[in-house]
Amino acid sequence: MKLSKRIIAAVLIIVGSSGAVYAYSKHGGWGMTPEEKVEFVTERVTKKLNLDSEQQQRFSELAETVAQIMLDARGSRQQHVDEIGTLLQEPSFNQARMMEMVQQKTQMINEKAPLVISSLAVFLDSLNVEQKEQLQEFLKNHRHHHRHGTGH
Repeated sequence: MKLSKRIIAAVLIIVGSSGAVYAYSKHGGWGMTPEEKVEFVTERVTKKLNLDSEQQQRFSELAETVAQIMLDARGSRQQHVDEIGTLLQEPSFNQARMMEMVQQKTQMINEKAPLVISSLAVFLDSLNVEQKEQLQEFLKNHRHHHRHGTGH
């Protein structure tokens, strides 16, 4: 896996692991605005990791950054789905166009990764040893669950 994909995956796991997965399972389709989601996840992480106000602010900034990137990515999702559908209907699959679409997504990830990593570093560096251990334990259990879970 490319470094940029691993970085984004790690960021999403950390942000998601801290409450988003739990929140989604408890709140179905969410029914929340992006701002409400960020607030909900921030409150959940604050409670789980016992964050102080400075740590909470740093996590909130991280969550807002990731939420904005996800919104930006979703904005063109339907267009890409429609275009892939069109490509599938052509007599010959347009590999060049498909590669161009993949490269566009990869470029977006590469452009956003430094911002996410910087925000993630600021948050993680603010955690104490106990909080980092809690986060590592959660990630360990989260990976285990997905490997042996229901296939989701």
